[in-house]
Amino acid sequence: MKKTESRIRGRGLVLTAALAVLLMLPVTSLAQAGAGTVGVRLDGGASWSLGGSFADNAGLNATRPMAGGGVYWLPADRLRLGAGYSYTSMMRRQLDGKMVPLPGGGQAADLYRDLKAGLHGLELTCEYRLLGEGPLAFYAGAGAGCLFAAGNIYTLGVKNEITAGGMGNSISFTGGPEKLRYAAPFIPVTLSLEYEFIPQVSVSLSCGYRLLLTSAETAAKGQPYAALGLRLNLR
Repeated sequence: MKKTESRIRGRGLVLTAALAVLLMLPVTSLAQAGAGTVGVRLDGGASWSLGGSFADNAGLNATRPMAGGGVYWLPADRLRLGAGYSYTSMMRRQLDGKMVPLPGGGQAADLYRDLKAGLHGLELTCEYRLLGEGPLAFYAGAGAGCLFAAGNIYTLGVKNEITAGGMGNSISFTGGPEKLRYAAPFIPVTLSLEYEFIPQVSVSLSCGYRLLLTSAETAAKGQPYAALGLRLNLR
């Protein structure tokens, strides 16, 4: 499991670097064209994955580190458009699988399931500045995005099957890792309090919520987060 989690983190870092380069391209173009204020942001904090039918009854669905970055463009004084990427993870574990009947007689259950997944988020946002002029700014916004999950689920199951003719039964154990892959669109809602402590450089305290639009059993239904960040105006 540790090797799997390390591979997921490694892929997340590679994808972060690649997306950072891609996101810098439109910022450079806008800066050269002189079209309003453009800049980049870096964020780090924590996320929580909530809901879903894959319940965490072992207490591991707790705080997970979160990091990300992106680009933004201010075409007007109070309006800000942004594109961003984030990486976090989700861990869940089930220990009390319920027995279900088998078609040929007998019962089966997943006694233990362990989920570890890296979550890559891409989003577009539109924010509005609620506070007026000055170094202190407060933004509220919403947008659209997609969350890509990559990981594994390890399952340990048991079967109690009725043998042919109903004269006895056999008990067997099954188990092993299964790859986890899905893409879940989401609606992000964001709040950000920012202070410009030197020209062109601001620190931010932000929070938000992602409403995931998916029916996947292994996916959360919502993902709140909180982060500290740095914003650099390039023009």
